[in-house]
Amino acid sequence: MRQKLLAVLLVFGGLCGFTMTAKAQSAETTWPTRPITMVVAYPPGAITDTVGRRVAERLSQALNVQVVVENRGGAGGNVAAAFVSRAAQDGYTLLFTSYGNLIIAAAADLNVGFHPWRDLAPVGMIGPMTVVLLVRPGLQVNTLQDFVRHIAANPGRVNFASVGVGSSYHLLIEQMIAYGKLNMTHVPYRGGAAAMTDFLAGRVDATLATLLFARPYMQDNRGIGVAVGNAERSPVLPNVPAVQEVIPGAKLTDGLAVLAPAATPAAIIARANRALQDVINQPAMREWLTNEGVPPRPGPPEAFMAEMTPATEELRKLLRDAAIKVE
Repeated sequence: MRQKLLAVLLVFGGLCGFTMTAKAQSAETTWPTRPITMVVAYPPGAITDTVGRRVAERLSQALNVQVVVENRGGAGGNVAAAFVSRAAQDGYTLLFTSYGNLIIAAAADLNVGFHPWRDLAPVGMIGPMTVVLLVRPGLQVNTLQDFVRHIAANPGRVNFASVGVGSSYHLLIEQMIAYGKLNMTHVPYRGGAAAMTDFLAGRVDATLATLLFARPYMQDNRGIGVAVGNAERSPVLPNVPAVQEVIPGAKLTDGLAVLAPAATPAAIIARANRALQDVINQPAMREWLTNEGVPPRPGPPEAFMAEMTPATEELRKLLRDAAIKVE
């Protein structure tokens, strides 16, 4: 009798397991069947929002369901990231964010309610954001080499604005100070608008801004773009060098990406990644992204993490060696 009961239980358990597996596989192969929420980590008007909305529009067409944008700004993108990390792991809540803040949160072990690389799974990268180093015309420098020489000739007197302590811009400035042995003063602001206001008024000597934000001031000569903070030159500014061409090792790692809750089924991640790559590879989309200062870099989730892991370790070392406290 006991053997018969055990056999029945085993069969019943196997059927339950088969049913659950079949349901999971069915959900993965039919995804998506209803609208997807794409949580954008910054408020309307930011480059993240501008690109996120365009990507969501094209993904809606690629996936044949509506992709709805929901802005959740705050804490440098961490409010949105924490929200998505706790969302249902079914592919219907995605995060659109700049990955620089995720690198910082992981490298500094910030208590933000989630861990970027444990609680989120990459869907794919959009591309790096072009960030321009602007100097005020009054300094009378036209190249990064000139700017470095000016700092050396005026130790402690050059003021460099960032969008806040612990931001990717601040950390690039710290890299320039550490690796270039430069003596300049970091001036943190609460956001890019305040930093740019004082830069244009001549109250600070240099600042960093995305290409989209910096371009008008470069065009009317209110700011001189002497370098880009990225690891490589921008295709939109091919004659403007990367900072690390003059100060080896000084580079900003930031850009835009789509992520999902960590335990989202691999088949859904793969389907979302294929759709994302299809969208980014559309000729008109590639041209638009490049012009916006986000040169497209589509690829699988593994390629994204292949960049994020060493970038996190490099930043962790910088924070430790330069005794930088990020909160």
